[in-house]
Amino acid sequence: MPTWAKVSAGLALAIALLGFAGLKATSMKSGPLVQAHGTTYYGGDGPKAPPVPCKSESEIRSAIARVHAKYDFYGGARLKAFEQRATLKKGLPPLRVDTLYVITEDDQMRDGEMVLFIGLASNCVSTVFSFPAQLYRELATGPGDGV
Repeated sequence: MPTWAKVSAGLALAIALLGFAGLKATSMKSGPLVQAHGTTYYGGDGPKAPPVPCKSESEIRSAIARVHAKYDFYGGARLKAFEQRATLKKGLPPLRVDTLYVITEDDQMRDGEMVLFIGLASNCVSTVFSFPAQLYRELATGPGDGV
């Protein structure tokens, strides 16, 4: 077999295999991206979270009373001002809540190092997270707040 025929056959085989691999790669759905800090899912492919029952503001207030908590309440203009300070000082995203309770002290808090945020949207708890108390104090102090 002449050399040019061997080269041609090798090139044809390589092109066919590359085409097949490319077709297979484009036809397969991309899987989740696994990173050091967690897994990122695209297009809603992640695990389905069970629906969380709505906890109303009255339930939150009664829970706060049960643990003898001291809290700060943010709503309306005061909440907007708090969110703006958080964005300007620390680059935090907006909370997208109507009211915000910040539990600063209760029977369960340890050494006052953390505060608990409970955000309600449409009279239903939409977000709960905690922050270091020192960071909260830095964000809470603003003109007209007196927190």
